Amino acid sequence: MHALRMMIIGLLISLSSSYVLMSLSVFSKPNAVMSGAELLEQIAIAAVMGIVIGLISLILESERLPFTVLLCIHFIAIIICVLIAGYFGQWYDISDISTIVGVLFSVVIIYIITWCIIRVLLKRDIQEINKSIQKRRGTLR
Repeated sequence: MHALRMMIIGLLISLSSSYVLMSLSVFSKPNAVMSGAELLEQIAIAAVMGIVIGLISLILESERLPFTVLLCIHFIAIIICVLIAGYFGQWYDISDISTIVGVLFSVVIIYIITWCIIRVLLKRDIQEINKSIQKRRGTLR
């Protein structure tokens, strides 16, 4: 069940991020047009990538390695996933390093934003759990 939850979270993050990036891409080029078939292909690529990244994120729950090592492995795995998805989605030109750097820059920005959001949500959950524990302790006394 936890794996399914992570897959759904990865899917949602990937779809929302890809929507923003596609919108910015089309907006930045005034004459750019994306057909329905191209849009569907990009959504499918983003969906599969999000699900895979969600599964990869399960590595962060391992306790066998230090968290910083797990975070590095996670980040590298995400970069690999994005580069593979980007190859199929033609997000970059393999012969133009600036397009690859642009994709990698987007990954770093999305990664940081995602971690900040998850951190805020986890802090809120922890505060709610602590309040519940304090209430129970108060009723036991």
